[in-house]
Amino acid sequence: MKQLIVLLCTVLLAACGTAIPIKETYLPVAERTGMAQAKHFKGSLQIAPFSAQAPFAERSFFYRESAQRFVKDPYREWLSPPAQLLTLSTQRWLQASGLFSEVLPLAAKQAGDYQLSGELLTLHTDLQAQPLAVAKLHIRLSSANSPVILDTILTANEPLTGTTANEIAAGLDRALANTLKQLESTLISLP
Repeated sequence: MKQLIVLLCTVLLAACGTAIPIKETYLPVAERTGMAQAKHFKGSLQIAPFSAQAPFAERSFFYRESAQRFVKDPYREWLSPPAQLLTLSTQRWLQASGLFSEVLPLAAKQAGDYQLSGELLTLHTDLQAQPLAVAKLHIRLSSANSPVILDTILTANEPLTGTTANEIAAGLDRALANTLKQLESTLISLP
């Protein structure tokens, strides 16, 4: 009888145990393509490390399921904090754009003629109706001569082809690239 109880308990415990899914990490690769623009700004650009509003400073993917309900994915995340990845993407994008005489390396000690700062307001997948990847940035550009050259919010909503982790990551990457295209266009339009 004791053996039967031990066997039964062992079977029940084994049935309750499930394998914990492995975390998946993703890296956005928003990259500018095409020819560089004509120089629009004489001088160097210094990009400050971007910040991010909570909870979007976290590495986890976030899903919007209703007007008030957001869900944090415990198994899918960015390789680094999104604001850090976005700072690097912005630096590479603007360097490739050719709009500034020079885009200083992020670790440069010298001050640039222009300063760009940014804040990630949201980066999530909206699952309410048609699935969308949503990115929203607050960008500010200043210089020693002008404390506010640009102060704008850039928003991108990219339709998703599906809701697998790879499709969501690709959609969020497209949304980030879209905001960087908007930034470049906005900078070109400045006097």
